[in-house]
Amino acid sequence: MADLKQHMRVLELFPSAVQLSTHPEKERINADLIDVIDQIQENVPNSRPEDWACTVYTTIENHNELHLHPAFQEISNFIVEELNHFSETNGVFLPNSGVIIKNLWVNVYNKNDSMDVHNHPNSLFTGVYFVKSPSESASVLIDSPSSDSMISIPVIKNNDYNIENAAFESIEGQLLIFNSTIKHRVLLHKLEQKRITISFSAVI
Repeated sequence: MADLKQHMRVLELFPSAVQLSTHPEKERINADLIDVIDQIQENVPNSRPEDWACTVYTTIENHNELHLHPAFQEISNFIVEELNHFSETNGVFLPNSGVIIKNLWVNVYNKNDSMDVHNHPNSLFTGVYFVKSPSESASVLIDSPSSDSMISIPVIKNNDYNIENAAFESIEGQLLIFNSTIKHRVLLHKLEQKRITISFSAVI
């Protein structure tokens, strides 16, 4: 039989972009952020929604405008700059104001804490910045946009065409950005040391 591969092509349609960036002065900025976040945790009650099955300290409901806090100004500027790059890569039209952070909050994971699968409605982009994440900290798991309707099939080797989710290691100083429609979660944090992150949602 003739080799039909020369008459075949595979199209990569509807890819899900995920951007990874590293702050150039991560040690300095993270040290300052840890001090401020420790103070917030001491003074701001946990606002974990009642319908979350997980255990984690978060300010998502009661202290979610930290981008307006002076101590978070530098990291917010970095996030906005990277959000603009992400938008340009995706061919998004940006007004003169560029991308705007809608909400920004902190999450603190102690041993055996995790985060339920979720996404962020009423925003365009979302992401997480890793402030403190010791080696082997819990990873972020991002689901395929079609994962809810996918039927698991036996595969020889996972690749970009058949994976149902992708895990991203928690690396201090790294920023992870993706579309807000994408479902994601944080796996079980098994370490005694805290895992501290800054999460955000953004609009145009």
